[in-house]
Amino acid sequence: DIRSDELRRVWQALAAMPLSEALTCADSALASDEHGRAWLLRSARLAEQAALHPDCVQELATKPASQTRCAQKRYKMAIHTLTVGGEVWEAEEMWSRATSLRAPVDAAQHRETQPDHIQWPSTLETPTVFISGLRSNAFWDCGKWPFVSGLEAKVPTILAEIEEASARFETAYPYLKQMGTWQDMFLLRGHTWNTSLCSALPQTCRLLLPELPTRPGVPYATQFNEEVVIFRSEPGTSVGAHCGSSNAVVNLHLTLKGARGSSLRVAGQEVQLQDGKAVCFQDSMFHSFHHAEDGESERISLVVRVMHPDLDLKCYGSAQATDVVTDLAGWDRSAALAAEVERLRSEFRKLAAAAASLKSQVSTSSDPADPVL
Repeated sequence: DIRSDELRRVWQALAAMPLSEALTCADSALASDEHGRAWLLRSARLAEQAALHPDCVQELATKPASQTRCAQKRYKMAIHTLTVGGEVWEAEEMWSRATSLRAPVDAAQHRETQPDHIQWPSTLETPTVFISGLRSNAFWDCGKWPFVSGLEAKVPTILAEIEEASARFETAYPYLKQMGTWQDMFLLRGHTWNTSLCSALPQTCRLLLPELPTRPGVPYATQFNEEVVIFRSEPGTSVGAHCGSSNAVVNLHLTLKGARGSSLRVAGQEVQLQDGKAVCFQDSMFHSFHHAEDGESERISLVVRVMHPDLDLKCYGSAQATDVVTDLAGWDRSAALAAEVERLRSEFRKLAAAAASLKSQVSTSSDPADPVL
């Protein structure tokens, strides 16, 4: 156990440092290869001490909940470390202290209309950005996103394109993988489509391009609010429990092949995956993936990350910005463009369907790769 006098000395040392140095110390401890319960508790407490740095706490008053705040991010890292390490009681205590923390009462930029504290509902949902008013469901009815059924119907087509482009897979999130082989390739990331990859997967991109963004009149909460990524794993792969950066994201997870022996666990609820069937879950809740040793030799899935269906401009309250949009008031003035965007999306669907129909009627054996519309 960590003695209170030891914690006091650590806190005093960190508080005297510039914030950047204090955060570096905490991050180094969390990234250390040291093992054992004592080190686990020490590294989590060090992350907490960094969260309590005066400049870190100040952000609870100077930044809205729609932006990444220092204390929230560090407490998230501490709770994650404890939860993954099996220290459930310690994680609960850490969560209790985090949600009790308040901004300095004399903060000059304090806004009464913005939460000045961390609003996480439980240790099972501790994203870096938490926007109040959004429903917290471990699992969602995939029918809320009608295009999901279209993806399920096209699994053979999507899978064939991915297998042809399999050389493009790269190592996925190495800091989350606990064992095995886990790879990914991104079709959409950071608001940008991978045009090279779309050239290799033209029909897959045709299915997805008309659907994103899912809520064009609403600004993203985080840089990676909506993404399209393909994952590949082999038997014996485990991806450790983690939660996403924001509660404004829902994952639409479609297993294309190799579901036998694979499972997904979200907020303590486990589901067995099925080929050709999507599972939709909240990215901000603790979730993990396991591909059993006796599972199929290869599993491939398509994951589409979309905006939370409850998210709209009102959810941001009086906030002036998100991590992505620096002027929410300016974005609000552009909302009138949403109707035109929807009209153009409808036209794109018609063009994509017509092109696909034409392609099916014409032999492509001697044609160059079909460009993405």
